[in-house]
Amino acid sequence: MKKYEYLIFDADHTLIDFEADEREAFRKLFGEYGVTADGRMLARCRELSVQTWDDAGLSNVDDAAIQKNYHELYRSHLTLLFTRIFREYPLGISPALAGEKFLVLLEEGGAPVKDAECVLSALSEATGGAYKICVATNGLHAIQTGRLKGMEKYFYRVYISEDIGVIKPLSAFFSRILGDLGAEKERCLMIGDSLDSDIAGAEGAGIDSCWLNPDGRPHGSIRPDYEIRGLKELLPLLS
Repeated sequence: MKKYEYLIFDADHTLIDFEADEREAFRKLFGEYGVTADGRMLARCRELSVQTWDDAGLSNVDDAAIQKNYHELYRSHLTLLFTRIFREYPLGISPALAGEKFLVLLEEGGAPVKDAECVLSALSEATGGAYKICVATNGLHAIQTGRLKGMEKYFYRVYISEDIGVIKPLSAFFSRILGDLGAEKERCLMIGDSLDSDIAGAEGAGIDSCWLNPDGRPHGSIRPDYEIRGLKELLPLLS
């Protein structure tokens, strides 16, 4: 493999486990009001979360309207989510207040994806490795900063779409990163699980990409430069 200087990781589903953090936030929110959320209830909340995310268009990062309004939609879709949840599991607070509390609880997350910490420790220049580790994530500043805090010792830079003002896969997102780093694109490798935002975005910006594909999904017309099933496969790939 060619020599890179910067490894740019996606956050959710690549380094940190969103589903685990979301589940814990649901559990804490209901617990705050004296309700014990069991496994079936949490699974149903997850189903409604996925449905509402899709209904709000947040999964369609190629849509110009979504790209423009992503962060506002991220916040506002939670009111709809808790409206749906409270139809089945009433809690006695407004959906809007529940959404606000839920965002704060998400900040307390940060469950790592399998092998994330050992791989970061081996690769990061900050802990004796050979690479400057960056994070490039779509999301809200407070949530992503809070959830990544447990890994921050490994990071050279963290780039969050709310701070940048645009989202992946837009080329402007990656241009901002390259400009801030003062880096040539040939010296960077983007690593992530999303074909649409991470891999297609990197391709559009002329940056090499490595697709984390634990389920062995087909890549279709989007072609990563490298493909791995788990993060540990990065170690021999980058040695």
